[in-house]
Amino acid sequence: MKRQIENLALLYPIPIVLVGTWVEGRANFATVGDCAIMGLKPALVAVSLGAGCHTVRGLGEGDAFTINIPSTVLLAEVDACGIASGAHVDKSAWFSVSPGPRTGAPCIEECPVNLECRVVERVSFAHRRIFVAEVLVAHVEASLLEDDAVPRIAAMHAFDPIIYGLDNQYYRIGQPIGTGYAEGRDLVETEGAAPSSPPLDGGSEGATKGGSVS
Repeated sequence: MKRQIENLALLYPIPIVLVGTWVEGRANFATVGDCAIMGLKPALVAVSLGAGCHTVRGLGEGDAFTINIPSTVLLAEVDACGIASGAHVDKSAWFSVSPGPRTGAPCIEECPVNLECRVVERVSFAHRRIFVAEVLVAHVEASLLEDDAVPRIAAMHAFDPIIYGLDNQYYRIGQPIGTGYAEGRDLVETEGAAPSSPPLDGGSEGATKGGSVS
């Protein structure tokens, strides 16, 4: 039996990223859990920040920012970036920082993945500022790519990302339990429907989870 509780956005797990911007000429990084994929083709993401966040000021100075995906070895620095405000602390001193070659937005060298993004839409709701952005280029640590004719992403646990729960605990990702667009194939074929293609293997945008095919 379920119990009704407060109107809580109880989605989990929450990916933890470091959003990088320039604010008055200095690189700043904010720890953000309100970050999501909005589409693969085109590559779209959304970031939601509090109106008073120092990073919002940086995004008011330009449209470019980075999403830096840290591994668990950076847990202390990641947590500190969420505790301290860039208005008072130079958080760039905790990392090796370089400008992204496409946008010039600050990238953290210690993070295995850096996404250079450009804002395409801004939304204000209550005290939240939401930025929808196109990913212009992704920089991935070479050891995390499988060397084929077309580079492929290695197993997710190799990235060792930081994830978070609304119990205020950080977690490490677990082991894979199945393959997308494979585990349910027998059920779909039993109903006589044509299975959709995996989105990262050439499937249409409509075939992604949550797309129009569903």
